[in-house]
Parts: sequence; structure tokens; C-alpha cells
Amino acid sequence: MTAVTPAENSTRRKINVTVLALILVAVCLEVAGQMLYKAGLDRAAPVPGSLLEIPNLLAFAGHALSNWRVLAGLGVYAGEVLLWWVVLSKAEVSYAFPLTSLSYVLLLAVAGFILHEHVNWERWLGAITIVIGVFLITRSVPH
Repeated sequence: MTAVTPAENSTRRKINVTVLALILVAVCLEVAGQMLYKAGLDRAAPVPGSLLEIPNLLAFAGHALSNWRVLAGLGVYAGEVLLWWVVLSKAEVSYAFPLTSLSYVLLLAVAGFILHEHVNWERWLGAITIVIGVFLITRSVPH
């Protein structure tokens, strides 16, 4: 086993902080995309019938894609994908991907406070569990 020099250790910490920051930005983009989707779909014209039938599904998709909010959400997702590629080029997927579960926590908070959705205690308990899991993951040092 080789010893890690102080300079290498400092570089690793800087990379870890950078990766963590990039992951948090990706999480925020995920939430922004979902909020744009929700805002756009709430304004989309309703499609009669079951969305499990292909013609109805295509009509629904056409209505959704004619809304600028849904299109903006797609754009945000495209940006998130590019950012995620950068993250994966710098970190182990077993470290990085579980941290994206913070999007569930942030989305829960945004849905409750901005959309005024009812968020019960079980959902908050689940969110706290996710935060504890993320904390444990971030304590490990990715290679």
C-alpha cells in the first residue's frame, strides 16, 4: 500500500468538493425540470380516454410538447445530462448516483412549499431517511 502525500490528499479533497457541488447542481436541475414539467402539464389540454391507448397517448404528448414549460423542462434535463457526464468522468458511480436521491427530498420540499401539495409525515420521514443515507455515503472517500 502506498502512502498518500499531503499534496495528493489536498487534490483529492478539492476534487471531492467539486464533484459534490456538481452533483448538487444536477439535483437542482432535476427538481427544476420536474417543476417545469408539472407547470406545463397542469396547463395542457386534457385528452379524453385512456392514455394507455396509442392515439390518446400521442395526442397527450402533442399537447404537452406544445407547452413552453414542458419544452423548457426538456432543455433543463439536457443540461443535467451533460453535467452528469462530467460528474461520472470524475467520480465513481457507486458514490455519485446515490447522492441524486437528494432530488426526492428537495422536490418534496418544493412541492409542499411552492405547489402547496399535502406532504404527510410519512413522506417527511422517508426524506429524513434519505438524508441520513446520503450523509453516510458522503463520509466515504471516493477514489
